[in-house]
Amino acid sequence: MRTRFKTGLIWALYAGLMVVVFVLLTFPYEQLQARVLAELSRTSGWTIAAEQWALAWPLGLEWRDVNLTAPGSSRVRVDRVKLSLLPISVLQGRPSVTARVESGEGPEGGRGYVTGRGTLRGWSRPVLVRLTGTAERFDVGRLGLPGMKRGLLKGEFDQRWNESGEGQWQMEFTDVQLESVPVGPSIVPLVRFSSLKGRVQCREGLCRIESFSGAGPDGTLSGSGTLGPRRNPAVQSELALSVTVTVSPEFAQRASANGMALASPGLSLTVNLRGPVSNLQLAL
Repeated sequence: MRTRFKTGLIWALYAGLMVVVFVLLTFPYEQLQARVLAELSRTSGWTIAAEQWALAWPLGLEWRDVNLTAPGSSRVRVDRVKLSLLPISVLQGRPSVTARVESGEGPEGGRGYVTGRGTLRGWSRPVLVRLTGTAERFDVGRLGLPGMKRGLLKGEFDQRWNESGEGQWQMEFTDVQLESVPVGPSIVPLVRFSSLKGRVQCREGLCRIESFSGAGPDGTLSGSGTLGPRRNPAVQSELALSVTVTVSPEFAQRASANGMALASPGLSLTVNLRGPVSNLQLAL
């Protein structure tokens, strides 16, 4: 009995060692990470490429210097993206993955991030049925979005893709700076807001921007609108947002110097943003 036990233990250790060797040395991770990026590109509508990739032990992948491009829009850059499979979810019948998107350098605890958990319909149909997550100190200015110089994002979201399509999104941006934007013959100078807050409720395929407000040294704003989300591709989601802005005397002076005579202290301006999120049209 003792001999057979030792023999069985040796074979078990050998089998475990071979599994580790297979996972670490022979598993085709290069093809896997390329397939994951290709699938994400297909479902989002963005072409996604990364400068570097590495394993994130035990069941994850990590990419650095990730670039996203879409027809008609500028390139978006993300510092780090980490994607991991939750093993217990496989046994439950609906696989789930966790994701972490980071901005900034330095130790991990000091970087801004967005984390999320996505539940898939199944392996044969890798379609999201639910997405939940949070954001903390994520600097959207580092993404390279046109017009966005700086803005620290904090929020939480919970979105389901079922018959009712229910979802809730709450976001807050602090220390916001918007780059100068040409509008016809005039130029909208750099705009600063101490905070911007918004809440979105989704139901039956339509998301309503129920509240959107902000305040800062350059004035105040409030707005509302709708978003028609699309999953494939996501960049074709239709936005219709109307924002009323009341500028401060300091901003009015800078705007007047740039040819914006309409920007007077206390005067409300209405800004309309419409179209697919990859190619929004702005009008005053």
